[in-house]
Amino acid sequence: MRVALIASVLALCAPWSPATAQDARDRFIAECRAATVAEWPDVGERVDGMCAERWPSVARSNPLVDILLSPFAGDGRPPITAEDLRGRTQLVRWGSATPQGVEGRFSDVEVRIPADPPLRLVILWAAVGEPVPYEIVDALRLRGASVGLIGCYDYGATESNSVYRVAAPGRTPFAMTIYRRETPTANATSTLAVTADADGRIPTLESVRLAEPAAEWKTRCP
Repeated sequence: MRVALIASVLALCAPWSPATAQDARDRFIAECRAATVAEWPDVGERVDGMCAERWPSVARSNPLVDILLSPFAGDGRPPITAEDLRGRTQLVRWGSATPQGVEGRFSDVEVRIPADPPLRLVILWAAVGEPVPYEIVDALRLRGASVGLIGCYDYGATESNSVYRVAAPGRTPFAMTIYRRETPTANATSTLAVTADADGRIPTLESVRLAEPAAEWKTRCP
């Protein structure tokens, strides 16, 4: 696990500088500290410990960020078909197509391209009694991506659904939805589902409210 984590950190550094793994960690801690203090001014000395605890999950997310960004080459053209989308995500070990779509795996996550529209890439992780081990938004931002929240809703402090606009350097902007459920008990299941829309459409707060009128959409969630 430690070897894999170090490899992820080194890969994280590569796209934007020749920095070392320590440089990447220091940059994240500094950015995390500033954002946390801005949101919770009374956090005090706890802030560095809070950010340090998040770092392994950020570094571990790097290969998943590669998968998410790979379909959106900076030529302004989104993938046209599921086969096109599959061909751009070469890190995934894909299986055969079925009437439900195409499924594949990368490490401990399942990756899907559903057959029903809109065209999208879905990354799924689940485990019983374990915290979610990935921080996709932080990892994207460390790559220099602008990740703007469009809207979100939550079911208390442990479960949320959030829609973002992602604009990464050299990539076509796309919409990303993250459903996250942290296990409340040792025998419950934690879940992470990350969906990247590959149809070129980016929703607004108004459009997601129309699509899911029963949800209490907000512009900020815990």
